[in-house]
Amino acid sequence: MILKTLLDVIDILESRDPVERIRRRLEGRVKFDEVVVEGVPFIKALYEGGGRRVEILGRLGAIQTGEKGLVSDADGAVVSLTTLLELLNLREKGIELKLDVSFATNLSTTARLIPHSPFKFMVPPVGLDEALKVEVDPQATTVLSIDSTKGNRLAKYDDFALTHVIKDGYILKLSDEVLDIYNRVTEHEVYMVPLTSGDLTPLDVNVYHISTLISPWLYTSAPVVGLATVSPRAIPGYETGVMNLNMLEHASRFCLEFLKYMEKGGSVYNEEELRELERRFGPSNLVRRAV
Repeated sequence: MILKTLLDVIDILESRDPVERIRRRLEGRVKFDEVVVEGVPFIKALYEGGGRRVEILGRLGAIQTGEKGLVSDADGAVVSLTTLLELLNLREKGIELKLDVSFATNLSTTARLIPHSPFKFMVPPVGLDEALKVEVDPQATTVLSIDSTKGNRLAKYDDFALTHVIKDGYILKLSDEVLDIYNRVTEHEVYMVPLTSGDLTPLDVNVYHISTLISPWLYTSAPVVGLATVSPRAIPGYETGVMNLNMLEHASRFCLEFLKYMEKGGSVYNEEELRELERRFGPSNLVRRAV
């Protein structure tokens, strides 16, 4: 039951030593690595079911900041780890996906604050670019990037929201099949994150970024879909006591159903639309960064 798994993950991440407790949950069940970069602990795991590879990437600055509890920014870690542990639980029940799924997130308990309006952004102490180099799986054929996106005045909903697809510098319509999954899981209309061209640029470009939700596209040629945990009111990433369990359960269940769709050969965008844009307008002048 994914709600039980979600509550288990929250309990782990609120503990004094979340890395050790996650380690104990994963040992002997899945192939995983702990990568520490400038003191920031990253957890990377590979669920091996065969077939093509999809990445579930939990983006965040930190899960805690010394504020006595999980901060709002922890959502990416919560949802990605819930999805991973639920897959392992299902495998032990005899239910296995014929799909390779990589997972990456960080469990830092400190973060840097950088300028942003209406609230400062939280980024890992190692910096956004160095974190992305660790997090993004170069072998993934599709990346689902999860990030808390509450510190803004644009994506204001009471449940999680999706982005259209970012591929090779273009924003492409998210497939109807993925929208159908969203409708089934949430039982309401689709909430979308409004993106601008500025959101596709690195953070060091001095334009507005709604979050770092789709920044992984800078380090992969795979299509990237953003899953944003949001809120009706603007909330800074460093606040505690703002966890929306209903939204987190919906987001985790969506990830699981998304993976089942990808297992069946699903696609998140129409390749012909990308080819048409490139034929008429050429390659996007927004370029990926070298890894």
